[in-house]
Amino acid sequence: MRSVRKILFLLCGVWCVLCLCVACRTTKEAPGLPVEAQRRFDYYYMEAVKNRLAGRYADAFALYEHCLDIKPDAPEALYALGLYYMNLGDSARCAVHLSRAVDLAPDNIDYKEALASFYLRHRDNSHAAPVLEDMVRCNPARSDVLAQLVRIYMDGEHYQDAIRALDRIETLEGRNMAVSMEKFRLYRELEEEEKAFGELEKLADENPNDLSYRVLIGDQYLLAGQPERALAIYEEVKRREPGNQALRMSMLDYYKQTRQDSLYSLELDSLLYGRNTDERARVMLMRNYVVEKENAHADSTEVLRVFDRIFASVPESVDMLALYASYLQLKHVDGLLEPALERILKLEPDNQAALFQLIQLASRADDYRKMADICMQGISHYPDQLPYYFYLGFARYQLDEKQLALDAFRKGVKQVKPGTDRALVSDMYSLMGDLYYSNGFADSAFVAYDSCLVYNPENIGCLNNYAYYLSLEKKDLDKAEEMSHRTITAEPGNKTFIDTYAWILFIKGRYAEAKLYIDRVLTGDVEHSEEVSGGVLEHAGDIYACCGDMEGALKYWKMAEARGDGETSGLLKKKIQLKKYIAE
Repeated sequence: MRSVRKILFLLCGVWCVLCLCVACRTTKEAPGLPVEAQRRFDYYYMEAVKNRLAGRYADAFALYEHCLDIKPDAPEALYALGLYYMNLGDSARCAVHLSRAVDLAPDNIDYKEALASFYLRHRDNSHAAPVLEDMVRCNPARSDVLAQLVRIYMDGEHYQDAIRALDRIETLEGRNMAVSMEKFRLYRELEEEEKAFGELEKLADENPNDLSYRVLIGDQYLLAGQPERALAIYEEVKRREPGNQALRMSMLDYYKQTRQDSLYSLELDSLLYGRNTDERARVMLMRNYVVEKENAHADSTEVLRVFDRIFASVPESVDMLALYASYLQLKHVDGLLEPALERILKLEPDNQAALFQLIQLASRADDYRKMADICMQGISHYPDQLPYYFYLGFARYQLDEKQLALDAFRKGVKQVKPGTDRALVSDMYSLMGDLYYSNGFADSAFVAYDSCLVYNPENIGCLNNYAYYLSLEKKDLDKAEEMSHRTITAEPGNKTFIDTYAWILFIKGRYAEAKLYIDRVLTGDVEHSEEVSGGVLEHAGDIYACCGDMEGALKYWKMAEARGDGETSGLLKKKIQLKKYIAE
């Protein structure tokens, strides 16, 4: 019963109000139904509606079924149950109930819309079409229904029916480009070229001052392999409006198709470098040029020269610079990419794409000061965007500005909203935990780690650090062992993670097991390996000492001292002098 309620909760409240209205319209009829039975039906039907409004969906469902026991041909109850079955995914019963409701109340548009929606959802065009056609007969002004019929007719290749439906839409809404082009394509499918171009002529005649419609007709003749007819229209437009942008673009296609290479090159240069060219057209042409050169495996210097000439000829635009930056990124020309992105920001300081690309470039170059500056710029424009706070905190962390890093992360977690990247939030809390612990706030660190694992339970870096710091605090060692074991299962070759696990076993007094794991860390040229820190080497010495191998312990303690990387404890020298393990 409860599961049914949960599923049926999806039905909207507006539908209930409609049901009430439908009930008022339909329960007055009841031909042949005894008065007492009609009263019982009305009572139970209203109870069903009230239960539905109160959220008692299963009870409402049962009451609607009881209504049909009293009056099997009640369209309002059939309709209500049909919607329930639709949401339950019971297609067969949904179709039966909704179609029966439509048969019993043919004038009710709500019933027809629900049935048509059901058929369309299941791509049952053969059953949807007659319902939609009936809806249009009831209300000829429904252009939305006519549009659905056009799609169905086209899917079934009933092109004449589709054209007739489009004619009706045109009558209702007036002639427009979308409808005229659709009719053009349909007439061409029927191989009725004269009628096809006639539709475009009508559109152009209704818009005599907009010569782009005349150019469109020329373009279609060009696509149809009739360049002579296309040229005649282009020349007509040129006489009337020589600088027409659409015409200039079309002439470029015309020269290319008729292989007039010199005229094509002249027109392309004029469009790419001319100050009177529409910028969107220029960018589109340059994009096509880039694709053409890429397909031909041309030298990138040739494309870069064209970009340089454009920037020297006309004022820079964000769109052209963005295309330029994309090409530089494609060709890995990092030396030019950063200045290009900065040029974008001069024109549009809040350009998100440029800001994020600059952050990535700064990160790859380990230029954390610049990374922080860009993040601050991003925050000034987008104070609610969490990624800027994350990368700002990360940059401050790398610059050893711990308090500033924490401030950035604290502000960042306040920007978390539904839909925020959970992995990014998890990493932010993980870094907060590291910072809290390094500042001596162990409890705050563990709270941050717990938050991190809420957003991503498999955050391996967090699991390792959380486990290691718990072992240092000698708290929740079973929990620490479990978390650490998950890290070495996920990354069995990671020596840092193996060291953490070995150290936790050592803290728990399981020295022999700890030695088995620390020996996996001590493979290869340990003395010169960057993978093995002084702290790990000191751990190895401690473990060896507690396993009774003082010679091995001294060896690793001395290696740790020689490493001098600041990762060792303050007791290391004393351990070497006294030749024994000293607990912290």
